[in-house]
Amino acid sequence: MTTDHTCRIWEENDLPHLLSYLSHLDHETRLRFEPHPFTLDTLQRLYNDPVFRGFMLIENRSTYIIGYAIIKLGYFEHDLSRLNNYSFFPAHNNTAMYAPSLAAAWRNKGLGKILWQTTEAYLKQQQIKQVLLWGGVQETNTAAVTYYQKLGFETIGGFEMNGMWNIDMVRYL
Repeated sequence: MTTDHTCRIWEENDLPHLLSYLSHLDHETRLRFEPHPFTLDTLQRLYNDPVFRGFMLIENRSTYIIGYAIIKLGYFEHDLSRLNNYSFFPAHNNTAMYAPSLAAAWRNKGLGKILWQTTEAYLKQQQIKQVLLWGGVQETNTAAVTYYQKLGFETIGGFEMNGMWNIDMVRYL
């Protein structure tokens, strides 16, 4: 049986292709990722840091990247007080942050689930017990909120950033 897509951990030679993928995301998607920079330098820095791991979803016929996720093992210290305000107290050694992206033309085809399942398997190997959304999800991004809920993510709180309400969600493994 052949599949139309491959999902795997990134390799260094993927980074220029990933930069191309990121630079071709539709305007609305790019706005949702601000203020994260889309530069080769940023990707190389993340790639070379062992607490970050990227996952590529590739369309086999064309070898184009059609989806991507990055995880951070642990959490960002600047998020801790906000999380604690929800009475959520993550342990650094068994928590990870998750940020996926899927090109608009490939959404609603079950591919986001494949991206998550590959990432989830890796996280379980790393003894991760809970996964937080990296930066939360914008409340107005109802498709993403629904996607996360279908994957089993639960809302733990919310916060305002740059005039937008964001939802913090967690998924227990």
